[in-house]
Amino acid sequence: MKWVTLLLLLLPFTTAAVTLYAGHRNEGAVKGLAVGGSLLTLGLAFVVAVPQLGDAAPETSVFTKTDALEPVISLATHVDQLSAVMILLASIVSFLVQLYSVGYLHDDPRYPSYATLVSIFTGSMLTVVMADDLWMLLVGWELMGVCSYFLISHHWELAEARAGAVKAFLMTRTADLGLLFAILLIGDRTGSYRITDAVVSAADFELPALLLVVAVIGKSAQFPLHSWLPDAMPGPTPISALIHAATMVAAGVFLVARMYPVFDADSLTLLAVVASITMLVSAFYALVTNDLKRVLAWSTVSQLAYMFAALAVGAWSAAVLHLLAHGAFKALLFLGAGSVVHAVGGRTSMTAMGGLREKLPDTFTTMTVGFGALAGVIPLVGFFSKDAIIHAGLDEVRHHEVIDEQAAWLVLIAMLVTAALTVAYSLRAWLRVFFGPVDPDLEVHESPATMRVPLYLLAVPTVLGGLVFVDPSQVLGERGEESLFHGSMAIAMTALVAVVAALVLYVWWSNDGADPWAPPVEELQPPEDLVYDVVLVRPLHALARAVVIHDREVVDSYANGAGASARGLGWLLRLAQNGSVQQYLMVVVIGAAAIAVAAGVLT
Repeated sequence: MKWVTLLLLLLPFTTAAVTLYAGHRNEGAVKGLAVGGSLLTLGLAFVVAVPQLGDAAPETSVFTKTDALEPVISLATHVDQLSAVMILLASIVSFLVQLYSVGYLHDDPRYPSYATLVSIFTGSMLTVVMADDLWMLLVGWELMGVCSYFLISHHWELAEARAGAVKAFLMTRTADLGLLFAILLIGDRTGSYRITDAVVSAADFELPALLLVVAVIGKSAQFPLHSWLPDAMPGPTPISALIHAATMVAAGVFLVARMYPVFDADSLTLLAVVASITMLVSAFYALVTNDLKRVLAWSTVSQLAYMFAALAVGAWSAAVLHLLAHGAFKALLFLGAGSVVHAVGGRTSMTAMGGLREKLPDTFTTMTVGFGALAGVIPLVGFFSKDAIIHAGLDEVRHHEVIDEQAAWLVLIAMLVTAALTVAYSLRAWLRVFFGPVDPDLEVHESPATMRVPLYLLAVPTVLGGLVFVDPSQVLGERGEESLFHGSMAIAMTALVAVVAALVLYVWWSNDGADPWAPPVEELQPPEDLVYDVVLVRPLHALARAVVIHDREVVDSYANGAGASARGLGWLLRLAQNGSVQQYLMVVVIGAAAIAVAAGVLT
């Protein structure tokens, strides 16, 4: 099993290399390599991950390590229940994205580089979830950031794609400094960079834990570094599914769950406050956004905040299971959105959509399931996972065993309000896309089979995933032994969903199908970005201009002065080099006479 684990780790990178080598030589071969390589990765993922579910003992392997450095840096993997479910999630979604992309990007000239980057992206996430060495985890963490930059800017001819890629890169790289310094501190305080050593250590991790919170705030797009994720939507829709469901932003939640024993009450309280603000703000933005992909992006930010809030109140199992549930229904929603965008000619604004339920029956059916899971409709998987988290918040208010009482109340109130907003924006988007006013001039066609099949495959866990909550220990082992289904909470949340849905439908029909939450402009600019512009961007631009002026007027003056002096001296010396032999002889005679006179005077 040790070498199968290593093969699983290396296979996506090998697939990427072969796909890149094939390039544009054979278009069919490139697609076959990309899909076939991801399918083989999926097969190996099942071989490695499935035996580690339930009560299985973790599988730890060390392949090589440094001899000259202390603490030792090692190429080490650790596959436990958490790693196993993340391996399956990343591999399944990656395969479906590769399959879906064959149809979605069927005539895209940049498909070979796209498929290569998706394979590297997959390998990077597998590196993160399997790593038992913090430096190895950091390599995968940063590779995902690089891949996201290139994939978001896939259509680099678009200004918004370039801007979105740069924004994502800068925000996440800035926060990644927190992870770097946390690794250094953990290594210094434990004498080891192994994660399995850190989580059982009695060292003081107060500062490293706070730095890890900073890192995941950037990676998982939490307040105040949350606005990069919606601005990353100019990238191809399949890659949005991969980023939002199984890699990149999910990595932040995984890191907290993986390093959970390291976090103390202070760091978890900070995480709780950040998550509470994030879920409310992003849910509100999702409600007043016109762009379908941006609605889903804001919902991702909000759902990630749910997961962080669950971890902050001690609901480890509920957070992990919601991460898996969200991976299924959010991948379904993004791929469904891609099908809609493909059908309406590439437009992503919901003003260009409407009445598509009859023209896109497969997309309508599967996206209805996805929106239902996002809203928490019983018996879909999102209903069980979200209710488990809210019940954990209620328990924390009652007992406040992990964080203080004020933070616990903030989390619970934010969860309940966000749950209501989630129902509202999910239903609004569903109505606008599939029941809104129909454009009679719009020619719509259903997507090809390579795009529809992944939708139905993702609909299966979205519908049946709630069965896991009957006995979570079958998946998560001893960490999933607590009960995650609570009848009273289920009844209360179902009533909330019904009431909010009824209100939304009443307002919708009262406005004759017009969207009452449509913003006054096509897309609202989050005020946080304006703050960043005033506080950071403009001062930095001013500082950069000052540096340029100083360089030009001060530093360049010395360099230019030295150059001018050299040119002047050269001009003087040039006067003596005029090619006249008579003048040369005269200078020699005068020089000799001057030397003779000087010698006579001195003697």
